[in-house]
Amino acid sequence: MTVLLANAPTREKLERGQERFFVKAGSRWPFSIHKTEDEPCRYVPFPFSLAYLAALLEREAIPVEVFDGVALNADRATFLERCASYRPSIIVMEATTPTIEDDLALGRELKARTGARIALAGAHPTHYGRTLLEQNPDLDWVLKGEYELNALAAIRAAFGKSDAEAEQTLASVAGLVRRVRGGDGSVVEGPKGEPIHDLDSLPFPARHLFPTRQAPTMWPYWDGFCQRRPAVQMHSSRGCPFKCTFCLWISVIYEQGPYRVFSGKRIVDEMEHVIARYGAREIYFDDDIFTVKEDHVLDVCNEITKRGLRVKWSVMGDAMAVTERALHAMADAGCIGMKFGVESANKDVLKKLRKPIKIDKVRKVANVCAQRGIKTHATITFGLEGDTPETMQETLEFACSLPVDSIQFSVTTPFPGTEHYARASKEKRIIGRFRDFDGAHSSVLRFDNMSAEYVAEFAERAPSVWLRARLRDPAWLTRQISFMAQVANDQGLIGASRRARRGLNLLLNRPR
Repeated sequence: MTVLLANAPTREKLERGQERFFVKAGSRWPFSIHKTEDEPCRYVPFPFSLAYLAALLEREAIPVEVFDGVALNADRATFLERCASYRPSIIVMEATTPTIEDDLALGRELKARTGARIALAGAHPTHYGRTLLEQNPDLDWVLKGEYELNALAAIRAAFGKSDAEAEQTLASVAGLVRRVRGGDGSVVEGPKGEPIHDLDSLPFPARHLFPTRQAPTMWPYWDGFCQRRPAVQMHSSRGCPFKCTFCLWISVIYEQGPYRVFSGKRIVDEMEHVIARYGAREIYFDDDIFTVKEDHVLDVCNEITKRGLRVKWSVMGDAMAVTERALHAMADAGCIGMKFGVESANKDVLKKLRKPIKIDKVRKVANVCAQRGIKTHATITFGLEGDTPETMQETLEFACSLPVDSIQFSVTTPFPGTEHYARASKEKRIIGRFRDFDGAHSSVLRFDNMSAEYVAEFAERAPSVWLRARLRDPAWLTRQISFMAQVANDQGLIGASRRARRGLNLLLNRPR
């Protein structure tokens, strides 16, 4: 008997050998990437919640296996075959809004092949827990919200027990919606789950099991913003003090709960661990928001410096709460990259989504980062509440003038459980199926002054507009070549470094 933690692939065939490949566990918002069938996905976040749960199960000597079908680019048949081969008694998978029908179908097939209890986690199951169980008799559990400790309690209660023995304990498990076994199959919900306040009590994520125990490696887990490989992903905190109306993870998984941090000592202990065990050449802190508290940032930086840890690292940060003192401390401690959300440049739109952004502060942060050699990446989303063709153009023009090194343009998607979804649903502005809730490619909202197609097309052409503007900026070009040269030198590619510098000279029409 074993517990299987699985990240299920969802793939949709397109024309000319292309496919729509969905990013799932580990991502704060579900979306798809267009790629060829044989091509590995170019963005694979590390599935932290599954990995923390795996480590907790190992700590209690409960047999656990992992199969990450997304990281392995597995097809449906391979995924089902490999999962069944473990002969699990409990299977935990994360499900998303656009893939929910596929996830439920996989659950039915796995139930038929293994007889295992099937448990779903993630934002969509959290919001629709009771409904999913009532409508899908092969689904046994929904693990709501921040589920690691609650999942451990549920698995501990059920693993190796008779149905009668398990039911006595499962009733008290927080954050669990379950189908009662041995009776009429009724659906019941346990007490409300609580956030994990003492993050230091969690063991390190069980990276040695990912993407499988048989072939563990951090190589597939990759964010293109990173500059060195392998770039191992870590967390230094959970939650966010800001309450943006569209934010899925903060609204649903953390239920607008408190911002919490790991201690600097615990964080740097884990940094040393991933360097020694996985050969990390860059560490990416994929927090909800790394830089919101200056004392937390300084604690991490001071611990890195005190130990003489020489590793490059990058963060998901922000451009409002971060201080100039914190940015300099980060650069001194080895930080080479920071992402941050901008979303819109229009004051009225920002006010409606409760995003505390001041445009002048964003520009200042980008400039300080550029001066200190910290690569920057901004995120912009089109089709927000209050957006019009004019406000989106205003945002695009601001983005083109912002001295960031890279940028992400997406389509605002009102995911279930967010304030944005509730308001849009009440106003009957939602169009399309759940399958269309994919912020990378389509809009599912009806607007008064523009079409959903217009929003999607605007977002699709924005990257080329931005790039043309950036290519006219010599300072931006210099930084990009410098970043490439630094990476090349770091990897011993001296020839590539020299070629990069020559390329810069040609672009700027400078003599060699």
